[in-house]
Amino acid sequence: MKKILFIVLAGALAQTANAQKYSPDYTHDSLLGRWVIDINVLGGMANQNFSTANSLMNNLNAVNADVSSLKFRDGYSYGADAQLGFFFGPKRHWGIGAGLMFMKERGHAAMDNYSIAYQATDGAGNIYRQQVTGHNIKEDMIATNFNVPVVLKYKNRFSKHWGFTADAGALINLEMKNSYTTHANFDYEAIYKFERVEGVLTSVYDNAATPSVNDWLITKAEFLRNNPNGDYQAYANIKRSLGYSVGEAMPPTSKTGSTSYKQASIGLLLQPSFNYFLSDYMALNFGVYYMVKPFNNNAQSDYRLTSGIGTYNSLMSNVKSSTNQDYGINIGLRIFMGKKCAPMTISAIDAKSPTYCGLLDGSISIHGLTPNQPATVDYLLNSKQPTQFGGVVKADSQLTIDNLGAGTYSDIVVTIKKKNVKGGSISLKDPRMYIVSQSTVNPSAPGVCDGSVVFNGLRAGTIINVNKKYNGTDQTVYTGTVSSDNSLTVSGLCEGKYSGVLANNNNCVANGNDFTLVTPTPVVVVPERKPVVIDVIQPVQFDFDRSIIHASDYNTLDEVYSKAMADDKIIVKIDGYTCSIGTVNYNQRLSEKRANAVKRYLVNKGLSESRIRTYGHGEYEPIATNKTKDGRRHNRRSGLKITLARE
Repeated sequence: MKKILFIVLAGALAQTANAQKYSPDYTHDSLLGRWVIDINVLGGMANQNFSTANSLMNNLNAVNADVSSLKFRDGYSYGADAQLGFFFGPKRHWGIGAGLMFMKERGHAAMDNYSIAYQATDGAGNIYRQQVTGHNIKEDMIATNFNVPVVLKYKNRFSKHWGFTADAGALINLEMKNSYTTHANFDYEAIYKFERVEGVLTSVYDNAATPSVNDWLITKAEFLRNNPNGDYQAYANIKRSLGYSVGEAMPPTSKTGSTSYKQASIGLLLQPSFNYFLSDYMALNFGVYYMVKPFNNNAQSDYRLTSGIGTYNSLMSNVKSSTNQDYGINIGLRIFMGKKCAPMTISAIDAKSPTYCGLLDGSISIHGLTPNQPATVDYLLNSKQPTQFGGVVKADSQLTIDNLGAGTYSDIVVTIKKKNVKGGSISLKDPRMYIVSQSTVNPSAPGVCDGSVVFNGLRAGTIINVNKKYNGTDQTVYTGTVSSDNSLTVSGLCEGKYSGVLANNNNCVANGNDFTLVTPTPVVVVPERKPVVIDVIQPVQFDFDRSIIHASDYNTLDEVYSKAMADDKIIVKIDGYTCSIGTVNYNQRLSEKRANAVKRYLVNKGLSESRIRTYGHGEYEPIATNKTKDGRRHNRRSGLKITLARE
């Protein structure tokens, strides 16, 4: 199956080698309409940085104030925008746009600490010190705002389906409205101080950091100190019914409300996206956004968070300005409108290779262009930039580039009236000169230079220069004309080694093979020397179950040693044997020991160990019967052979 696929692929490549087809170049934004409608939905994180007025002075003779700054937490946002844009210029990469954006932000506005003491007057006209402590000062916020984006637009289409766009510019903030739900509650406590003035007991304001011990304290701490098992809330309810402003964990009577920032301001919008083109008229947007929206407000001049039991004024009413930041992802739709330019296309490219190696008579023909129009062609030749080609497209929509040599022509781009189209790459093949085969003829005799080499497959009638080295030294260039049978013969060659063989013509080079010419030498016939084998009749005898040589056998072994040392071609072969008493394996090992004992004797005398061969035959090949004692004695032996030739 893989072979079939390879054959099909090779056939397809061969078919397109001289006639390649091309699709329109979709990377040009000039093919799209100039007008665009962008519709996006947005979602992500939100943050607000508040600047508040100093409202503590709105409390008369305030003391012991502990108020933390206002913070925004756990924010997120979502919304949508719609823009109308217009792209200009011949390539239509840049444009401007404007539209309307709606965003909704959710989060919490919180104040961690709130406590204050200030001068107040009760219903009976008595002056006293009101102490207020806040708990869980937090508002659930929903901020809605309308904005007008005025942006610079950029777009770039990479391929038929993918592109990139980026919007950056001003964000005109029209209005922001904050709706809130508070979770706050407050402790209200009162401190009275009385002084006698002209005999009359009169209430006065105690503004000391620590109240006097003579003050009348309607506080939880004072009550619990005197009534450790009492119910302060019931006590506070009684005091409140008598007109005193006291109470524990008192919630506001109204927990919801809204504030609006109506002063217009200018912010920032950044919105880069990737585009997936469903067609030339519609694309999907996938991107991110970042926006800054500063809002200004006139904080209430008499703002007090609470002015008495049950009252509550939103934290937002004390805000002078708020810088909102939103960031996240956007998904949308881009619709292109207006006149669409027809894409310029290349239907095919034909290649005509040069007729012979080194000639500049090749050409490239580009088909499918606009007829009778001046055109320029840019391309890379073997990855280098040549001179730009200019010409006029023929009536048959064909543009031909002539006088081309062999090479790879890549990144072909045809330009007609500011429109261009890419044509890929194509190759012109050089019909290279090459040597199909070569053969040699050796010199006829030593010292005679009548050898030759024949190169086959060259072009008949061409003049060829042949370079070569003789035994590593450059020789004079040989020049000859190729015969009608496409061969060239270089003669007058001597015995030796020829290397670096090159045949060249018109800057075209063909490599030959190294070769060696030798003079024939007469064959000398050496008669075969047959080995001569001499058996030593007298074997070496051993005692039962022993491998020790008797002194009586030394003369026999000395004779063998003398003959072997007389001729270095002699090989000594030693065979060891046993009688039949004992197991087969044991007798085999014993026969090998007896043969090695003889070997050691000869080696110790001075005979090279490499010229000795030992063999153990065990109880096999007896020379006498093993049924008698005398027969078994004869079988316990080591025989020797002397071979007067190499093995």
